[in-house]
Amino acid sequence: MRNRLKRPLPVWIIFLFYSVLSLYSILSVFLITSGVFPLSFEQQAYINRFTTFDMVIGHLVAATTFIGVFLLFRLKRAAVPVLFLALGINIFSSGVFYLKNDPATVIDASGFLLQAGGVALFLVVCLYARHLAKSRVLA
Repeated sequence: MRNRLKRPLPVWIIFLFYSVLSLYSILSVFLITSGVFPLSFEQQAYINRFTTFDMVIGHLVAATTFIGVFLLFRLKRAAVPVLFLALGINIFSSGVFYLKNDPATVIDASGFLLQAGGVALFLVVCLYARHLAKSRVLA
């Protein structure tokens, strides 16, 4: 029974990494849009193009990710669908972003590869959570 409650090391790493990333994402958007950080004219023009949908979906991705990793940290089976939902919302929001904007003007190839790598890494996290659920580590 004691082994069942012990968190595997990757769960700790995932929780810490994605918790910090999610909270940083929410806080940085708030600080940028509230004017705490000074922006160049180009950066401000880009931020001004954000719609309410853009802001909500960005916060939704971060919040869903945070909830998912928190559930994973608590070793709850519900982490699996929540993490996959966060992945789906992230992919959807990226798709909408690239449909609304010319990717060549807002991101370079290395940035696109970094974003794709982030999505791939999060897919690995989702698959790992599913593996833990199938192995009955998650309750």
